[in-house]
Amino acid sequence: MIIIKYYLKELGYYTIFLILLIFITSLLNLLGLSTSITNLLIFIFNVLSFLIFGYRSGKKVNSKGYIAGLKISGLFILLIVIVNIIINKDIFKLTTFIYYIILLITGLFGGMLGINKKGND
Repeated sequence: MIIIKYYLKELGYYTIFLILLIFITSLLNLLGLSTSITNLLIFIFNVLSFLIFGYRSGKKVNSKGYIAGLKISGLFILLIVIVNIIINKDIFKLTTFIYYIILLITGLFGGMLGINKKGND
């Protein structure tokens, strides 16, 4: 039960992050910044957030930080897929799949960093 609470709390943090990111990039689009730049910003901030959340998740476990990073990344990707299904109705493209794989690997890497840094603290 504690694990479910942890993942729901992290999912809430990530949802707030996504809402703020969408708000900021929408504002940048309204100010005249090109869509390709805002898409790049979304990608960079998503990669950083997956790394940070994977790292935090890896620090919480005693072993196998890559599994913790994979779990939290999978949960976040599931949220992104649900949002994309609601908004785009077309999520199964090769570029989208590669994007999800990059995010998954980033979260996995963050989990590995978290478990390794835990031993140094």
